[in-house]
Amino acid sequence: MERDPHPAMSEEQFLAWAEGRDGRYELVEGRVTMQAGATRDHERVAKRIFSLLYGQVDEARFDVNKGDFGVRIRPGEGRGSILYPDVVVDAQSAAGSERATLTPVVVMEVLSASTDYDHHVEKFARYARRETLRCYAVFDQQQPRAYIWIKGEGGWPDAPALVEGIAAEIVFPVIGARLRLADIYRPIPG
Repeated sequence: MERDPHPAMSEEQFLAWAEGRDGRYELVEGRVTMQAGATRDHERVAKRIFSLLYGQVDEARFDVNKGDFGVRIRPGEGRGSILYPDVVVDAQSAAGSERATLTPVVVMEVLSASTDYDHHVEKFARYARRETLRCYAVFDQQQPRAYIWIKGEGGWPDAPALVEGIAAEIVFPVIGARLRLADIYRPIPG
């Protein structure tokens, strides 16, 4: 049996431990998990989503962050979790020293070779614990395709909406933004 090299941690212990550390980690119910590095395709999709949203979102109301800014998840009992989505839009805050938010509004992830669709469904279950969350989106890293959960008046849908095809567009009314898949999956010049 392989021994876990990281003891269980609180959220504050994890944030102090992870600061300045090489590698990418998340805290999942009190346990540190190492995240795999991203491919260029993965980063390209995440970067384009971030750039497109950053230019549309009202900065007085929302903050758009990429990759290194966490989302705190409180499971209710036991240890907490801090997850690092590829892109998070949260309520604007004057607390500039924060390293993780309690107020995510939109969370976006990009599929990678080491994280399949089912992995993101599990992450969605954690993110959905945040009352402020209104949308969770998972983008394919190579094909113009996204899975979108939007919280309605009756709560979260049982399954995500599938949006695909280069002509498709995703509207995020809660943050006043829209993403065209053609802009995210445009070919590399040259």
